[in-house]
Amino acid sequence: MLLLLFISCNQSSKNQQNKDSNISCYPNDSRPSQAISYEEMAAMMDSYNTGAKIELDNYMKKISKGKDSVSTIYNWYKIEDLKQYIAYIERISKEKKIPVTGFRIYPTSYPLDYSIEKLRGRLTLIFTPTTTFNGKNDVAFEPLYSEIGKPVMVSKFLDKIKKKKSNLLKSTETSTDFESSSANRILTNPPN
Repeated sequence: MLLLLFISCNQSSKNQQNKDSNISCYPNDSRPSQAISYEEMAAMMDSYNTGAKIELDNYMKKISKGKDSVSTIYNWYKIEDLKQYIAYIERISKEKKIPVTGFRIYPTSYPLDYSIEKLRGRLTLIFTPTTTFNGKNDVAFEPLYSEIGKPVMVSKFLDKIKKKKSNLLKSTETSTDFESSSANRILTNPPN
């Protein structure tokens, strides 16, 4: 989760960085308060490995009919991809005059009918930008479809999709998909 601490650099910072590669393009490159110790890290990993991971491994074994018994070990993002994603979110949000306060990181899993068979049922993460709404700083919003100064909540789109799926079961209506500003295309291990 600490990966999101990398904030995209603006063009003037990039130019300065090119002049002196030893200077960071970030306004504050000191150790952040969110950084943890190895003791904390080991305790969290142990808790996961002796708790939720056991159930997730059993689930993988069940859905793969015994072919696979190891759930997701980690997800990986290239630093360039994270920087590009953050810069993209900052740009489209700035155009809409909606301040980005951070990102919600949703733990999810690939559907059992996902196009890439090896990823089916595996854990993954979805990054969604947040803003301040009704006094809360962590409200997931969709900058692509927001109007200037008026954020549209991600929940509005997810509710539409759920309703549409429900209606599809009752009719011959076809589903339509539309882009989001959320991100997920990452490497998952396994199957790497």
